[in-house]
Amino acid sequence: MSNKALNSQGVKTHLLHDTIAKVSEGQTRFCLHQAWGIGIIRSFDQATNRLIVDFPEQGKKGHAIDVSFFSGGKIEIINPESILAQAYDESTKAKIATLTNDNPAELVKHLLAEYPTGECSSYALEALLDRIHFASLPAGKDRATAFKSWWSKAKAALRKDRAILVPDKKGGLYALLEAPKDVGEDLFAQYELAPNLERKLAILEELAESASSETRSAANEANLAKVSADLEKAKENLKGTRRNENLPKILCAIWNRDKFFRPAVETVDTFSPTASEIIALCNESDLANIALNIPHTTEKIRHLLDLVRAHHGDNWAERAFDLLRNRDIGGTKSGSAKLVSECIAYLCDANLGEQVAQRFQQWLESRELRPPVIIWIIKNRDSKKYAEIVTPLIVPSLLGAILASIDTEALESNSTARIPLANELIKDKNLIADILSPAQGTKADSETIFDLARIMLRNQGFDKMTKTSLLARLAKIEPHVNRLIQTRQADAAMEDKELVVSKTSKEAREAELLDIIQVKLPAIKEAIQVAKEHGDLRENSEYKMARQDHDTLVARRGELETMLKKARVTDFSEATYDTVSVGSVVKLHRDSDKSEITYTILGAWDGQPEINVLAYTSPLARQFLNKNVGETFTTNIKGKTETWKVLSITRWIDKK
Repeated sequence: MSNKALNSQGVKTHLLHDTIAKVSEGQTRFCLHQAWGIGIIRSFDQATNRLIVDFPEQGKKGHAIDVSFFSGGKIEIINPESILAQAYDESTKAKIATLTNDNPAELVKHLLAEYPTGECSSYALEALLDRIHFASLPAGKDRATAFKSWWSKAKAALRKDRAILVPDKKGGLYALLEAPKDVGEDLFAQYELAPNLERKLAILEELAESASSETRSAANEANLAKVSADLEKAKENLKGTRRNENLPKILCAIWNRDKFFRPAVETVDTFSPTASEIIALCNESDLANIALNIPHTTEKIRHLLDLVRAHHGDNWAERAFDLLRNRDIGGTKSGSAKLVSECIAYLCDANLGEQVAQRFQQWLESRELRPPVIIWIIKNRDSKKYAEIVTPLIVPSLLGAILASIDTEALESNSTARIPLANELIKDKNLIADILSPAQGTKADSETIFDLARIMLRNQGFDKMTKTSLLARLAKIEPHVNRLIQTRQADAAMEDKELVVSKTSKEAREAELLDIIQVKLPAIKEAIQVAKEHGDLRENSEYKMARQDHDTLVARRGELETMLKKARVTDFSEATYDTVSVGSVVKLHRDSDKSEITYTILGAWDGQPEINVLAYTSPLARQFLNKNVGETFTTNIKGKTETWKVLSITRWIDKK
């Protein structure tokens, strides 16, 4: 790190009598009140020995203050040449406002230069900047909100400026540094002194992204050999427990190395490890992991696909299709939309558009279309470029695939965040109509629409209000769907009245709620407080994880409280022998495989599907309820129909 620059201005001197003399001559001078902030001294009243001061931060004008307050230290006279004074001086105000808005790093350098040591605490600096920023703020703007937004952007600029030392923690010192004469040598010196591989890779990325003219001196074969040795060592350690985390990092580091050294060393591609060597180590899972964790830019994704194409020869397209079908790209937080769009574009550029269309059709039929691929199809349904791929997919089964994918992700996710595919379905108000009643195609039949409506009703990914809104869109296409909505509303009203549960399951839920309130939430609140102390919350992974855990617990607490309020304990003695109800043990004949199967239907929290014990609120159990001995009926679960016959009904309580 460069040495701190010496301040050439020396210690400030503020003489009260000079201020009185100048304002008596009609000049403006400035002061800083401990409570009222910046003061603009307009004049001196010799008769009362008072200075007349405006305090713009408080909206006070023409305030008379006895001179003794200035000499006593309660109010500081400030240098009229200081940046703070210039920010409020009418002759320089516009210049400082421009500097504040356009070049915050240069503004901070000027402020630091006013200190004898070139150093200032973060608290003092932010207070100064707040006042300077306020001077340029238009009337009516909220001061705190505007400064917070400006300071957030300003700090990013300060971190990039090599003449400013930015503290790691709140309360640390900002310091003015001697800007390095050679940025490349300075950065590479930092690279060599970096305490760990993670820091080295971050500096290597900075070198790669820097302008070549600034860092050219470090781009030589000797430094290339040093970087390559570090990467070779990292490659050898890929067998460890952090393999998944390190594979994409090392590949990106090789790209950054090659990008930085290529203009100066023509043979950079021959230095081991090469990007091809990393791809050679990858199985299908590794490749998906790399694809999801490299920066999702066109350059990086296409560079990866180029490597796959070079390494896998004639089978490269299969590897690209494997990426599009990989289960992990469907995760809510995978951020894979760019990966999907670039993969498809790359395959089409290689004249494989027909194969893409065939695969997508197969995956639609087998329900293997991943959410980001479905979103790509939705967004490109009017595209002329991809019409041959997308148009055959805009069929009712696509809506079924959308609903199934949303339902699956809702059941698997612990997050309260809205599912991206669900968000697309909700905000794209023409999507359902485009699928079921296309302008240039055939409208879906009523039975298909009814089936989709039932699937939508049971979907775990939508709240009640959203379901009502989506069903209304279906009703515009098939008005009879309104009957289903009315039935659903009646069912919902019944569900809201009570929830039939066993005593044991209710006690378990009460114990879970108590544990959340008394143990887990206090612990996570303490973890949040500890995480806050680690610095910048935007880059604080511990804080983010703690907040997510807190939000999950709060959501679960609310869910438990709501359910327990509706819970009615039963011993299941109300069950009868002639009709399937809560507490029934029902033996059925299943038509598809001609087998007999027995289900026990118990309370809302007693389900154990693995041993054929169903909660009465489950989709299958709901379709068994109220059936009689000898009755034949059909169920529909997630689009799969099954025919059953009730062979016998007994009571669970009698078999305990």
